[in-house]
Amino acid sequence: MNSNRHRRLRVALLVLLVGVSASPAWSADAKLHQRLLDLKATPDTDQRVTVDSTEAPWRAIGRLNSRLGSHCTATVIGPKRLLTAAHCLWNKRTRSYLPPQTLHFVAGYNKGDYLFHSRVAAIHPAPGYQPLAAKSLAQFSHDWALIDLVNDPVPVTGRIALAKGALNGFQKPSAKAGPYIQAGYSADRRHVLTAHVGCPMFGIERKRKLAIHGCNALPGDSGSPILLALADGSYSLVAIHVGHAAAGTGPGKGIAVPATAIRK
Repeated sequence: MNSNRHRRLRVALLVLLVGVSASPAWSADAKLHQRLLDLKATPDTDQRVTVDSTEAPWRAIGRLNSRLGSHCTATVIGPKRLLTAAHCLWNKRTRSYLPPQTLHFVAGYNKGDYLFHSRVAAIHPAPGYQPLAAKSLAQFSHDWALIDLVNDPVPVTGRIALAKGALNGFQKPSAKAGPYIQAGYSADRRHVLTAHVGCPMFGIERKRKLAIHGCNALPGDSGSPILLALADGSYSLVAIHVGHAAAGTGPGKGIAVPATAIRK
């Protein structure tokens, strides 16, 4: 086990954290918005469970902290590389992106213990993402970012590969729970990793390259992966959570960027 496992995060990194932002409001695509709201949602109950952040695949999922006292969730997808939501990197007050040196990634995190940590070397918001533009479905499809770390987490955490091609069971609207799992550091349980196992997946909005889901994602879960459990026991990252179709922080229609829309 890595020697960092029982080290404690510095006090500056253990401030009381809140989600980066509330679920974005809609300003366009009214017909599709209404169609999403008409879909059957998941039961209004919390279906998240705490998972062991030191075990695979969970240890490849971590918390991306900023000096602003905010956090999102990010996933190790390759050597020195993370995937998260682009809006997690935007400072609304200064109307600019957060400097890389103000960001810090912690994997295998649980109540102050962790497996790996690293400062951020560079950020790469998706081409086409416009944080100052009005929120719309088109903007959500660009709400992803790649992050380069100073240190390489892969030897400690492993990585979760991005899914390729069509997503199994993702093509037609359905409220049926399947082998999908969303995992992140929710604002209300910010010091433990929780997962919603068997997330209902409602379908793909192909024109705008968006996935519609019913996972119990909250602020803090922005950038969190939605995983597909494969027959061989491994997992692939099929999408990342970026927002909700309706206001509020409870279960409902979540919006995610499919892995097939992400370019490394």
